[in-house]
Amino acid sequence: MTKTIKTDILVIGGGLSGCMAAINAADHGAKVAIMEKSHTERSGAAGTGNDHFWFYDPEIHEPRGWTIPDMVRDIAFDGEYGKTKGGLMDQELLEIVAEGTKAAVDRLESWGVQFKYDKIYPWNLQYDTPEGEKKYRIVPQFQSEWDTLNYDGRDIKHRLTEQCLKRGVNIFNRVAGTGLLTQDGRVIGATGVNMRTGEFHVFQAKAVILATGMDQWRLFKPRNGNWFNSQSPPYITGDGEAMAIRAGAEVFILQAVKTQHNGFQYWRNIMRSSPAATTCYPAGRLVNAEREVMIKHPAAREPMRKYRQNVEDSVAEGKTPFYLDWTDAEEEEIQYALWAYGNEGLCWALREIMKDLDIDFRTHMIELELEEPGRPTGGFLAPLVDLDLRTSLDGLFACSPIQFAGEVAAPTYTVLGWRSGEKAAEFVKDVPDAELNAEQVASEEKRVLEPINVDEGRTWQEVNEELNQIMEEYKKYVAGFNPPGKKDKMSLIGLQNTLDLLGKLKMVKMKANDPHELVRCNEVMNLIDVGILMVKAAFEPDQFKRGSWFLGKIEDGEAKFRLEPIRIKYPSKEDQ
Repeated sequence: MTKTIKTDILVIGGGLSGCMAAINAADHGAKVAIMEKSHTERSGAAGTGNDHFWFYDPEIHEPRGWTIPDMVRDIAFDGEYGKTKGGLMDQELLEIVAEGTKAAVDRLESWGVQFKYDKIYPWNLQYDTPEGEKKYRIVPQFQSEWDTLNYDGRDIKHRLTEQCLKRGVNIFNRVAGTGLLTQDGRVIGATGVNMRTGEFHVFQAKAVILATGMDQWRLFKPRNGNWFNSQSPPYITGDGEAMAIRAGAEVFILQAVKTQHNGFQYWRNIMRSSPAATTCYPAGRLVNAEREVMIKHPAAREPMRKYRQNVEDSVAEGKTPFYLDWTDAEEEEIQYALWAYGNEGLCWALREIMKDLDIDFRTHMIELELEEPGRPTGGFLAPLVDLDLRTSLDGLFACSPIQFAGEVAAPTYTVLGWRSGEKAAEFVKDVPDAELNAEQVASEEKRVLEPINVDEGRTWQEVNEELNQIMEEYKKYVAGFNPPGKKDKMSLIGLQNTLDLLGKLKMVKMKANDPHELVRCNEVMNLIDVGILMVKAAFEPDQFKRGSWFLGKIEDGEAKFRLEPIRIKYPSKEDQ
């Protein structure tokens, strides 16, 4: 059974960015629909909550000598986060994000998300306001200035869903996007499938906004052996990226690299949230087996090289394992951190598990997972957009995934989602309706539904596991056994083998026994398409050229690549 929907703007993905895009597009007079694989009230990376939001407020930060250019330069180059990116950042988009964060906070607060409080604490930034006015709880994070808010973000997605419905946005929950529909190089709609009923959906739209999230979580073998034990939602599987690739959009490609530093985010063997990151501020500290402090707190702006050395020395001296330690914290600090846990990701669930197991931060240290440096980690890709969030395809906008434009966090996608909705609404005002190509729709329906229509085939899990193994080999050749960019004969043979294996895997038939498995099969098909383009790109000599975006697309069935210089508006102070 097929369902056809006509709308001005289709948003694929109902996370933070997708909901913001839909709300603003509707505010600009467009008829809007959202196609969301999960449910907008709890979908996306913020679906289980968010407790921190970096922002820039001129009234607070200008008197402290912190400017928008300072923030952009810090996130792109000079700060501890910026040093991990090495300039691989769209500074012009980042500037738009930084300038838009204050308005985003005000907007969210008007919708019922609490950002200001009667009480702030000694570990919050102390700043002046008129007497009786509530204040932000501002804490240090990775930037070089106090510019991150703690807030009640547990139900942020619920609030955004309310705003979408208030504006008449047509939300199609449990419908997974499968492909873009085009006409003469212009995107005119998309298809999807309901993961509960199996009903095929055809959306006719004047513009499409990709907001499916920036991750291809199941493309690579999970470190802990479980796809669904991950901080990122495991259903963010490169769907938007694969749809963009198949339609011919240009994407930026980041190849596999090696991790740069020792990191602590997760409890031992539990990676569903990041309770050892900044959310435990100010109570937590990271210690070794002899309670020597490795990091006085994850929010402390200590050079990564400093705590990396501390960790390496402890490993060499046998002072392991490492722990999250709140046992010396004051009660008020513990209560504050527990409040933050109640809003961030699944930290609130860990807090409830601790209650059930009679584990108390006041008396128990929690063992941590050590993310060792030098470990090959997978690359990824995303559509390249301009300052109006337009991709290389007419009628296709994207706000998540896109190239790096700030920390991969709530402020970036909240602001860019809002902007994409406005720009798409402006675009559709003068765009005529386009007739869908019945042959194209039928071909896509056949491709998408094949796993549930065939008599036999492999399970999606089996194919996903084989894909993981192939991509692990790719990582070794690109970032493991050989340094990035090295093109010795054995590496090239190995890469060709991985590409051949991916080609064979793409031809394997999968069998779905119900609509849920059908969507999982389509996720794996999407991941294979992403993996193929990524491995093809690995043969190119300029893939790691500093100061450039490495771009690729499929044109006339062939992969084509090029470099695009990264525009540097605010150079690193270290280079001046």
